[in-house]
Amino acid sequence: GIAGLENGQFSSLAAEGYFEDLGKLADKHKDKKIPQDMLTLGKLGGSAQVYIPWMQATYFMVANKKALQYLPSGADVNALSYKQLIDWAKNITEKTGQRRYGFPLGAGTTPGLIHRLIQGYFYPSYTGGLVTTFKNADAVAMWNDLKELWKYSNPQSTTYANLQEPMQAEEVWLGLDHAARLIEVLKAKPDDFIAFPAPAGPKGRYYMSVVIGLAIPKTTPNRAGSEALIDHLLKPETQLITLRENSFFPVVDVKLPDDLGKGLKLEADAVAKQANSKDARVVPLPVGLGAKGNEFNNALVNTFVRIVLKNEPIQTVLDEQAPLVQKAITDANAKCWGPDGTSSGPCQVK
Repeated sequence: GIAGLENGQFSSLAAEGYFEDLGKLADKHKDKKIPQDMLTLGKLGGSAQVYIPWMQATYFMVANKKALQYLPSGADVNALSYKQLIDWAKNITEKTGQRRYGFPLGAGTTPGLIHRLIQGYFYPSYTGGLVTTFKNADAVAMWNDLKELWKYSNPQSTTYANLQEPMQAEEVWLGLDHAARLIEVLKAKPDDFIAFPAPAGPKGRYYMSVVIGLAIPKTTPNRAGSEALIDHLLKPETQLITLRENSFFPVVDVKLPDDLGKGLKLEADAVAKQANSKDARVVPLPVGLGAKGNEFNNALVNTFVRIVLKNEPIQTVLDEQAPLVQKAITDANAKCWGPDGTSSGPCQVK
């Protein structure tokens, strides 16, 4: 038998030594070109390969082709920096008089995923962490840049649950969102849009991926059969079936077939380019927060609202929000995860 779980669901079981070490199996699949960063994630901070990545869902950039004429000179959309993104959004506003960048900030029944962008993109790309770098000088620089980007963002962003609708209406030309919240516009107008990797900050091109992994329990009666099933699930053709059936993207190097559908092909290309960028660093979903996840997310979203939307002083807000972030982590007894590394006790806000 095998276990297929989201990255964060492995930690407690792995801590009890529940799974086999799949190091040899991972070596066998080297030719599949699974991103090294993702394989490292499957070690959960230790030396044993607890799981082998199976599929991923992630967030990336989409732009209306009308925006391309305003791209800063020398900028490459597939290797963009946050500074270039800000210049791009600024150029659009200065040349068209319109604020065309979009943030998914809606707080309705299906809230926008701004908290994931803060956790998996902005913070790590600028600071190399999230919790342990929450209020340091790098974080202040990041918030200054986000304030600058907001000047060129559609003020209606505070109502957007996703970016596909405002993009389809051409209220927004440019933005970062989850694949599932961009697919409709890319399916409807594949010839009018491009999809490409998230920008890089001073510390790298960090991106959040919901990585689903495959592990083999030590109690399995048939280890060889379990390995054979993993072999099958990692075949390029099987990975493409997974993509078609449930919109989770391949983790292996795969040639996309022509009949995939233009919208899905745009997305799959962007996902592959992002994961294989030379400065790419994958960030998992927060690990170990359990029921305190919402409290943690809200503390981060409120930080964004206070600094970016309400223009409150950055350091003051960070100093006031830090105890709220810390409380959620301490109450959950959550150790550091992802870019913050590991810790013996609850991760400490710094």
